[in-house]
Amino acid sequence: MNTVTTAQDTASSKMAGKPNNTASHLVPIIGIILMPVIWVALKYFTHVSDRYLPAPTDVIRAATEIDPSVIIHASCTTVRLVLGFLAGTLAGVILGITTFNSKTFARLISPTIASMRSIPAIAIVPFFILWFGFSETGRILMVVMGIAFNLAVATYQALSNMPEKHKILFKSFDISPRSLTWEYVIPRLMETLLPTVRFSLSTAMGVVIASELLGSQIGLGYLMQTARSTFSMHVIFLATIILGLLNAFVDFVLTRAWNRAVYWR
Repeated sequence: MNTVTTAQDTASSKMAGKPNNTASHLVPIIGIILMPVIWVALKYFTHVSDRYLPAPTDVIRAATEIDPSVIIHASCTTVRLVLGFLAGTLAGVILGITTFNSKTFARLISPTIASMRSIPAIAIVPFFILWFGFSETGRILMVVMGIAFNLAVATYQALSNMPEKHKILFKSFDISPRSLTWEYVIPRLMETLLPTVRFSLSTAMGVVIASELLGSQIGLGYLMQTARSTFSMHVIFLATIILGLLNAFVDFVLTRAWNRAVYWR
């Protein structure tokens, strides 16, 4: 009898400590519909002017009336974002690892990296337009330059500030972590670099849109630029909503894939 009672008490305590699954699933759903509800309430109950807040019906109508299709604009922006982000991430990580592996190279290149990473990504847009015109190569390289240096610094810091237990281990076996690129360096970066990579994704999105605003014939940035010149606030809202959804989706895919790759955590 005592055994049964103890088992029941243990089960009850576990259930008491376990969060309600239904409530935990409802919270994200409420968060998703909260902003549209606020939008509708502000528009139809406070009568905000279309100049500041377009009606949801106008935004939906714009999605079907834009020529070429808004899907084409979003697809072009997505391709530029993904290509530039992947190339910039790879370039930044390689530069960071190279800096970590060579003290001489680190002393040589560190001042340049420190100065380049302090320049706002948007500030390099005019240079690339002058150098590459309105070519796709210039837009991709613009994203690479916008995120590579920050990732290089983050990579170097992650490898330099290794845990004390790792330092003791390497010292005990007289091994340099610089000689273990695939065995230690890459796994170490996979464990620590995700927050910086996610921030770089948002930066890359901003650079892509800036490049499209200043010189492009297609893309969400171009769509916003042409809408601004015609005072089409509903089109700007549409492009902004798509940008938010696009960034959230890519960030979600990146995070899930990264966490699956770091299977040992």
